[in-house]
Amino acid sequence: MWSYASHAWRHPRHKWTTRACVASAALLAGYEYDRHFQASAVSRTLRTFVDIAIICGDYKLNFRSERGIEHLNKIHERAARRLLLCCKENGGLFIKFGQSIAVQSSLLPPPFRKELSVLYDNAPSVPVSEIVPVIERGFPGRSLDDIFVDFSPEAVASASVAQVHTARLRSDPSRVVAVKVQKPEIKLQIGWDLFAFRACAHLIEFAFEVPIMWSVDEIERRLREELDFEREAGNSELASRDLDTLADRWLRRAVYVPKVYWEATSREVLTTEWVDGTSLVHPQKLATEGWSNKEIMQQMVALFAFQIFVAGNVHGDPHPGNLLIRQNPSNNHWREPQLVLLDHGLYVRESRQFRRQYAEFWRSAMIGNKKSMTRIAESWGISDAGMFSTMVSLKPPIMGAHHRSGVNADDGGESKRAYEQQMEVKRRTIAALRESSNLPPELVFVTRNMNIVRANNQSLGTPVNRVQILGQYAALGLRRMLIDEALSSDRRYSGAQGVRPSRDTLLSRVVGVLAGEWSYVTFRLALWAAGAGMAVYGVWARIWSAVTGVPRIRDLDGIMDEAMRSAMEKKLGYRIDTSLFTA
Repeated sequence: MWSYASHAWRHPRHKWTTRACVASAALLAGYEYDRHFQASAVSRTLRTFVDIAIICGDYKLNFRSERGIEHLNKIHERAARRLLLCCKENGGLFIKFGQSIAVQSSLLPPPFRKELSVLYDNAPSVPVSEIVPVIERGFPGRSLDDIFVDFSPEAVASASVAQVHTARLRSDPSRVVAVKVQKPEIKLQIGWDLFAFRACAHLIEFAFEVPIMWSVDEIERRLREELDFEREAGNSELASRDLDTLADRWLRRAVYVPKVYWEATSREVLTTEWVDGTSLVHPQKLATEGWSNKEIMQQMVALFAFQIFVAGNVHGDPHPGNLLIRQNPSNNHWREPQLVLLDHGLYVRESRQFRRQYAEFWRSAMIGNKKSMTRIAESWGISDAGMFSTMVSLKPPIMGAHHRSGVNADDGGESKRAYEQQMEVKRRTIAALRESSNLPPELVFVTRNMNIVRANNQSLGTPVNRVQILGQYAALGLRRMLIDEALSSDRRYSGAQGVRPSRDTLLSRVVGVLAGEWSYVTFRLALWAAGAGMAVYGVWARIWSAVTGVPRIRDLDGIMDEAMRSAMEKKLGYRIDTSLFTA
């Protein structure tokens, strides 16, 4: 009997059953270990590889011109839904990955914008019991109660990688603070997430010949910087110091950066002053509280124009959730808004050369100096200005007129035209991405800042002329740089030509100062002329609307959007959704 059982056990069928059982047990054990001790990092990575592979395979196999427009759109919808589901199920840094894709949705079909936009909503928070170990890990030998009093059991805000609680400092119980704590799973997941991000970038580049690997190192570096809260605290203090030392009195009064409490700050915990205010996420609430949209936007646009053109340290993520409005505490007589700037994790440090070039580019644009604009653009390696504008201003590209030649909707060529249009976007995107590796790294971050501010302005009804305010600070920043160079003690040294005594004469310094003043005066005159032209147009638009009953666009941003829409309709032959232009 025993001999028979032993013989049966050695039967090939039983061997495969045994192996299957062992493999299943090993997989189950690995899954449980990954879930409990690695925050599901491996599972999330495998899910990502599978989803990206399915999306790539769907496009490679099914994206064909003869299938028709509806078929092409369904492919985009399937890909966008799968990508959204992947980001939501993985959470953490994948929320940021999805948000980054959503920001560049103007380069992608509309379903991606529609689906991925939900990733900007508040992320779920984790229980306070899981947050306490993260805090205590950053302050060895001290418990939560040694640092804080009245630590709130529920998070007051939650994002992709961190959540915020209110508390009071043990060292000063009278002061309420905001405690931003990194979610515990992020530390375990970041290595796997960045590995998955890099691997998927390789796969996309291989499958579609889209050169994106050049940007991976920069994105990884920025993400790691955002996870260092001590660095964020330093950025916050730098922003405050810039306002104190470089801004005019009005801007110093109009903007506030909450104080950092370093004794309760670590790489995973950031403690700042708690500020009561109304977020720009709630424009209706701002209106009911009686705040002026025009004053709010003047402060906001001026702040970021100051950072871009004067200070050189630029907030990289000025979305409405990072901006609060409160009553200016130094004014007890009338309602005066004060802008409170939060979340300083992502900053870009502009080089002086880039800041000067960018200010000169704006001046050249305002005075109509196309030669200077071309020179600066070429120094940045830009050849396809249309697609470059799309990538940094987040607007849809204007297609070439050849899409309409020989193909029209009446002869059944609508599907082919739609396919060719999307193929042109791909071709031009590939070419522009190849050039982007040579762009100044500050440029994309700065233009992203400007376009998020532009979207904020539009969400409040476009109450200010954003271009005018940006131009004023560009003029001021360029003037300061030119005069500083003229008066600099090392002005007579040139990297290219060595010592140049002629540059150090009093006359040359006076000429340099006069050149700076001339640049400022001509720049401001051009801005004044542009403003006067817009004012005349605004009056004409009101008269036209009153006489004909047909509303006319009165703001510059709206005119630019309408011009883009009209141009694309003329080129492509169908109406587009102008909400694509909002970054």
